[in-house]
Amino acid sequence: MQLQYGPIGVYFTDQDENGVWNSITDEEAQAQFGKSAGELKGEYEVAGPKLILSEYYEENFHMEDRAVERLNDLYDYWLPQVTDTSVYPVDCVFTIDELDTIDRYKSDFESMVSEQEGLWIRDGGPTDEEWESYKQMLSDTCGMDDLLKVYQDAYARYQEA
Repeated sequence: MQLQYGPIGVYFTDQDENGVWNSITDEEAQAQFGKSAGELKGEYEVAGPKLILSEYYEENFHMEDRAVERLNDLYDYWLPQVTDTSVYPVDCVFTIDELDTIDRYKSDFESMVSEQEGLWIRDGGPTDEEWESYKQMLSDTCGMDDLLKVYQDAYARYQEA
């Protein structure tokens, strides 16, 4: 918990009656350190891989208020919109040719998608005509169809195995 959020005595202030640590509030962080709890976390957290199991939040420390708010938003607003919860398996195996295709197209494809998402968030979403043109551009210049085929073929092999 200290690797993710910060040290006891700075980010974690006290323990409840069950010995579960409480994190500093924004008000406490402003008063003591002149910054928000999130800024304090960013200053002290250790970069790199970490594993925080959901049980840790029950047994070792309370989830920070902002994280609780984000989870509530996820459950209240986003998840009701999800109709398919399947996830592409991380252990699909690709052929050498498929890896070459991924190397050739994935970076440009993801960059183009991220850039366009940002523009649509800032300027408003596309018209139907703009959407069709965008999909065509992804196919023509960013290898979308080739990438889709690679991932679909690897997934089909995964399901067969």
